[in-house]
Amino acid sequence: MLCVECGKREAKYDNLCEICFLKKIKFTYLPPHMSITQCPHCGAIKFKGDWKRMSREDMFRELILRNVEFLHHYDSFTLEIEERESRGGAALHTIFKVRYKDLEVKEEHFSTVSIKYESCTRCNRYFGNYFEAILQLRGMREGEEEMVKEFAYSRIEHYSQKNENLFLTKEERRKEGIDLYLSDKREAKKIAKEICEKYGATLKESPQIAGRKDGHDVYRVTYSVRLPEYREGDVVNIDETPYLVEHVSRNMISLLSLKDGRKKRMDVRRHRVGRVVKKEDLEEAIVVYSQGANIQLLDKNYRIIEAKTPFFHHNGDKVKIVRIEGEVFILP
Repeated sequence: MLCVECGKREAKYDNLCEICFLKKIKFTYLPPHMSITQCPHCGAIKFKGDWKRMSREDMFRELILRNVEFLHHYDSFTLEIEERESRGGAALHTIFKVRYKDLEVKEEHFSTVSIKYESCTRCNRYFGNYFEAILQLRGMREGEEEMVKEFAYSRIEHYSQKNENLFLTKEERRKEGIDLYLSDKREAKKIAKEICEKYGATLKESPQIAGRKDGHDVYRVTYSVRLPEYREGDVVNIDETPYLVEHVSRNMISLLSLKDGRKKRMDVRRHRVGRVVKKEDLEEAIVVYSQGANIQLLDKNYRIIEAKTPFFHHNGDKVKIVRIEGEVFILP
């Protein structure tokens, strides 16, 4: 069959020969003028009401793909974009390489892009000191504040990579601890629970009405995370038995009895933790005589004291001791 236009060559493409087909058919149309909305603070791009964060190259690629019209069916295409300098916007040289049957057609377009600036939802909230939750860090010992705060900050950074609407609005240091103001209450609760799990803390949740939106109450939530009185390495008195605290997790502690050397895990909600001796307040002594469970020690005041212990020690060993109700207990 010959070409219906020229009648000279074989009709291979829509009843046309290659030459007539390429003269008559255009595959793509790209407007010579386009516009885009960008946040001046973070660079996010607005497409049909949705804000996206992307590179400048990806921004122009998506803009082109949203504006191009395909005028003829095709098998596949590739896209090349070259940005040129332009005052107040950008000038784009766009090349479409379209595959149709055994043809590869190259089509070029020259467009100008004007950039409009508008603050995105996230930046409006950020610069407006927006917050939905207060994460209170309480019960920290001297020297622990930075450690606990750094862990909280690391979890904020972790969740903000998945949720761009999460950010730290401000930090306030108070006499009783640190307050962190966060923009997302659901993520704040996750972080509070992780702090509790890591440090064996308790969590108290206090919602408060902050206003109304679309006929519904809007709540802000205070998550109060309180670290326990004890830490790993402390000695605690539970049910009149002294224990070395070996591990702390939420509501549970792993203990080592200083009386009989037995290990146990305990739910602190069901047992009262009595006197706590901090690890830094434990006394140091030297073993001067050891026979089985009977040990003689030289304390810091150079006095000989006697004790019983389930743990084996050599003569001359330096050990930590704790005195509870007149009785001396030796740590392993």
